[in-house]
Amino acid sequence: MPVFSYKVKNAEGAILTGETKVDSRERLVQLMGENGFIPLEIVEKNFITDISQISIFRKKVKLVDLVQFCRQFSIMLEAGISIAGALDVIRNQSLNPTLKDCLNDMFTNIQKGTSLSTAMSDFPDIFPAILLSMVEAGEVSGQLDRVFTRMADQFEKDYKQKQKVKGAMTYPIIILIIAVIVVAVMVAVVIPQFGKAFAGMNVELPKLTQVMLKISDFCTKYWYILIVSVVLFVYIIKLMYDSKNGKLILDKLVLKLPLVADVIQSMMTARLCRTLATLLSSGVLMIESMEIVQRVLGNSILMQKMGNAIEELKKGQSLTRTINEMSYFPPMAISMIKTGEESGNLDDTLKKSASFFEDQLEEKIQKLTTFIEPLIMICLGGVVAFIILSVLYPMISVYQNIGADM
Repeated sequence: MPVFSYKVKNAEGAILTGETKVDSRERLVQLMGENGFIPLEIVEKNFITDISQISIFRKKVKLVDLVQFCRQFSIMLEAGISIAGALDVIRNQSLNPTLKDCLNDMFTNIQKGTSLSTAMSDFPDIFPAILLSMVEAGEVSGQLDRVFTRMADQFEKDYKQKQKVKGAMTYPIIILIIAVIVVAVMVAVVIPQFGKAFAGMNVELPKLTQVMLKISDFCTKYWYILIVSVVLFVYIIKLMYDSKNGKLILDKLVLKLPLVADVIQSMMTARLCRTLATLLSSGVLMIESMEIVQRVLGNSILMQKMGNAIEELKKGQSLTRTINEMSYFPPMAISMIKTGEESGNLDDTLKKSASFFEDQLEEKIQKLTTFIEPLIMICLGGVVAFIILSVLYPMISVYQNIGADM
């Protein structure tokens, strides 16, 4: 449906501006006339008049946007404001243009009598499956305000978790970038200067120096090949990740990486417990909850295992047994799930488990970064040492020969 920006004059003579989605320009003029507005300017937005109409330039709706949306919705519903009224306030306050357009459409559909869950389901790229199922369950149970409170808490925890991972990896990434720059400058600038000096000395260079000079010569002459190779490598990885078989290979590799696999296990366990607890506490059925958990895990290998676990659940197996047969989640998580099933208090038990594994995840991330930082420094030191030795070794040989001649 096309988007139009408009400028109109109302009955009092005031100039109003805005944006809306309608079937056509003629329909928009008709609606304006019916509401007593005189159209002054109507412009259909496209990729020429608005670059955000191109998908790659359209601002994405992030977790922090969903946190704010859910939190605002829950507060206004608790205050007794209607769904349409809450949407009207939130859409006017939203700073994300993508979310604002979505909320405008939702507001229009709600006024036509559409349920909130149905209106939200038209935007699966913005609202995740867990939120859609929770809203639907909240509408049935009449606890929509509590649902949005729980989802705000859930998204907030997910956001903080991602920020911790990003924060922990920032320093190692900066060190790696500096290391690459240092090596590039030495290979492209420093080594060629020494190469010219050695050529004037008319001496036989050691193999180490010859190898370094050849590497430097190749990098300076054929730098574009290196850039193309890096871009091609990234493109191949992206193609693999976008394909089913390629993603299976990459996800399987990630699960076998030392230290990284341990971090991912804690992350997946916390995500399983937190998501399942949130869904079950809001009245979502077990099978549907597990299907949503399967989609939010993110790793295709675990998603396959979760699919098998869901099939076993449908046959009447207990949650403890199906999760245990996945042979991935730690024994403590299995024991906690078993305790929750036996006590009939599974959602609370899962919440406590999620908090424990989230704390454990933070510790493991810290250990991983503590290991990565010196590893990068050692690798950088080794490369720099190789470069320095390749330069110093022939210089020492020359000085020794000069001393011997004297």
